[in-house]
Amino acid sequence: MLAQEVPQQSISTLNDISNVSKTFEDAFYNALSFRLIEKHQKAIDAIDECLKLDNTKPILYYEKAKNYFELKAYDLAQDNLEIALERMPKNEAILTNLQKIYFVQQKYDKTIATLRKLVEIDPKYKKSLAQAYVYTEQYGKSLEVLSSYESAFGYDTSIEKLRNRIYSVSKDKTDVIIHLEKALDRNPQNENAYVKLIEVYKGLNKHQEASKVLLRFKAAMPDSPLMDYLTFRDYLYTNDTVKATEIMKKLTSNNNISDTLKGKVLDDYRTYGKQNPNFTADLNSMESSTLSEEENMKFFMELSAFQLAQGSTESLLKVYEENLNVDSNNFSLIKDTLPLLLYYGKNKKAKELVSSAIEKYPSQPFLYLINGHLLAKEGEHKKAITSYSDGLDYIVDNPEYERALYLKMAVSYEALGAPDKAKKYQSKGEKISIE
Repeated sequence: MLAQEVPQQSISTLNDISNVSKTFEDAFYNALSFRLIEKHQKAIDAIDECLKLDNTKPILYYEKAKNYFELKAYDLAQDNLEIALERMPKNEAILTNLQKIYFVQQKYDKTIATLRKLVEIDPKYKKSLAQAYVYTEQYGKSLEVLSSYESAFGYDTSIEKLRNRIYSVSKDKTDVIIHLEKALDRNPQNENAYVKLIEVYKGLNKHQEASKVLLRFKAAMPDSPLMDYLTFRDYLYTNDTVKATEIMKKLTSNNNISDTLKGKVLDDYRTYGKQNPNFTADLNSMESSTLSEEENMKFFMELSAFQLAQGSTESLLKVYEENLNVDSNNFSLIKDTLPLLLYYGKNKKAKELVSSAIEKYPSQPFLYLINGHLLAKEGEHKKAITSYSDGLDYIVDNPEYERALYLKMAVSYEALGAPDKAKKYQSKGEKISIE
C-alpha cells in the first residue's frame, strides 16, 4: 500500500497556530473536533471561518484537505494540499498526504514526482516509489530503486515479493536482465540473481544464454543448494518425477536449507501436480510408505497440500494436527491449521488452539481475528468486538488484517443492533486499500 503514516515530527511544525486570536483558535479546535466525529462538512465550515481571519497558515489547508478526502472530494483535497505545499514546500506530512490523493485518483506521474521529493527527505519512501513505478510499468526504474532501498535498509521480504512480481509481469524482459546482470556484477555470489536470470532466459526460450549463466553459476558457487534446485526444475521440465522427487526430499529434509528455498521447491512441485493430475496417485502411494518417518514430517505436511487442491483435505488437516503434537510452538503451523479447523467446523478445537496461541503469541493480530470470529459464531458479539479491538492494537503495516478486523467489527455491531457503529467500522475497513 503506497499511503504512509503521517510523520508526527512534520505535523508538529505544520500545526503551528501561534499568534492567533481567540476566535481563530476556537474555530480551529472546533474543526478538529468535528473531524474526529466524522462531521467533515462542519469541520470545513469551521476552517473557512479561520481562513477569513488569517489565510497564511498552512495547517488550515492541510486540515481542509483531510476533510475533503474523507468526503471523497479528491480534487478539492488536492487543491488545498497544493496550497499548503506552496507555503511549506518540503513538509513531509503534506507531501505524504498529497501522494496519497494523487494515487487514489490514479495520477501516477504526480504520485511519482511527489514520492521523489519524499525520498529526498527520507530514503524509506523508496519502497513506495518503487511500487509507483510498477503502476506506470517503469520496471527498470522500480528495480533500481528497490536495490537502492535494500542497500540502505537491508533485506526485506516485501522487496523480494515486489521484485518477483516485476520479473513476472514485465513483458519486455530487457530491464529485468540488465538489473540481474548488474546485481551479479556487484556480487558474483548472488545465488538468487543466477536463478532468476536462468529462469528469465528459459522463459524467453533462450536456452543457450540460460546454459551460459548456469556455467557461470557453477564456476562461482559449485556447492550452492540452488544448483540442486535448478536440477530439480530441469527434472520436472522433462517429466522425470522420480529424480525430481529425490532432490525435493533431499532439499526439504535438510535443516541447513533455508525455508525460502524449501518453499520454492514445494511450490514448483505443487504446480506440477496441478498440471499433471495423474501424478497425485504416485504421491499418495509414496506418502503411505514413508509418512511415519519423523525427520520428513514437515516435508509430508507440505506434500499433503496437494490433496487440498484435489478436495480431500481431511488428510491434510490430520497431518497438520499431528505436526502440532510434535511442534506445538510453531506459529506458521498454527496459522495454517486454524483455517482448516474452521473449514471443517471443528470450532471447539479451533477455540482451544487459538486460546493457547494467544498466550504464546500475544502480538499476532491474526489470532485475535480468528478468536473474534469464533466468539461471533457463538453469538458473543461484545467479546468478539473486544478481540477484534485487541488485534487492531498490534497492527503494524498489515492492511489486510486491519481491513478484516474493521469489517468483522462492523458485522458484530450490526448484530448487536448498533447500525451507526457498524457503518463507522464498515467505512473504516473499506477505506483501507490492499494490493
